[in-house]
Amino acid sequence: MKLSVVVSILAAFDCSQVAAHGRMVQPMAMFVPSVDVTSYSATIDSSKLFPGGVFNTDPLLNIKNFFEYFEKSKYKTLKELIEDNQVVISPDATETCGFTIPDKVSYGALNKTVYWGRNDDLTLDEGLNHPGPCESYCDGNRVQTDRNCQVTYKSASGKGASPIPIDTSLCKTAKRYTFYWIAMHGPIWQIYINCININGATEGAEYRFDTKTTTTTPSKTKPAVTPSAPSTPSTPSTPSTSPAPSTPSSPSTRATPKTSDKTTEDAYEAEVTTPASTKPVHDAETSVEQGEVANEVHTGAKCSRRRGST
Repeated sequence: MKLSVVVSILAAFDCSQVAAHGRMVQPMAMFVPSVDVTSYSATIDSSKLFPGGVFNTDPLLNIKNFFEYFEKSKYKTLKELIEDNQVVISPDATETCGFTIPDKVSYGALNKTVYWGRNDDLTLDEGLNHPGPCESYCDGNRVQTDRNCQVTYKSASGKGASPIPIDTSLCKTAKRYTFYWIAMHGPIWQIYINCININGATEGAEYRFDTKTTTTTPSKTKPAVTPSAPSTPSTPSTPSTSPAPSTPSSPSTRATPKTSDKTTEDAYEAEVTTPASTKPVHDAETSVEQGEVANEVHTGAKCSRRRGST
């Protein structure tokens, strides 16, 4: 009886860890609905990829052993290795972009640092929380790579999102930014892929959401000026058909612009411009709260398969 209780507790703890790995939070990646946005989208069985290799020891030794085999293999990049060997774990995921849907958001030029974390607030939670290598690409150009991104890109405070510097000079004409990460804390490696559409030729981190709702732009709506009290007609015998404003050159302080009842929806779709700054920017306004609507059934199913690898 005691043993079963302990096993249940450990299983619950394991599931909580599986569902807490991270995502690209700045620029913010968009995901398919009803998935755990922090989850890995594919796996690689290390024993099948590199038979004879030892990858079930200390994570740092796993990484060391991986690169000994990797450097002797036909692969020159992590991207190539992932694309050839990953096994996607869900029909909602793709081999190219994992659970992300890059066509739903379009950014301008990237800042020199991107952030991987679990919270829209870059100072909360944690970033890359497993040992393993990662790479970044602007289209086909590799703009960042590291052998153990958990250590290299740890935040200065030890808490919050991982800051990842990239070479933006290789992103000037790029249309997509893609981040790859292999978590090697066990023999079954976890694969994370986030894709974000960009426009490298523009300045700043401008972005635009793609929705089906018709957009109304309040800035183009002319204000309805409330006229002041009508003046006395000059000829009382001839009635005036409408009151004459006293001074039409200056709108009354009571002027109110016509607004649509759909202001909240329209504001979500309107183009937003964020200054090109390397300082963390709170992206809560653009979040679609996908983490909170994660598919519990989907997550639970993954836990049963992955408990041994986390």
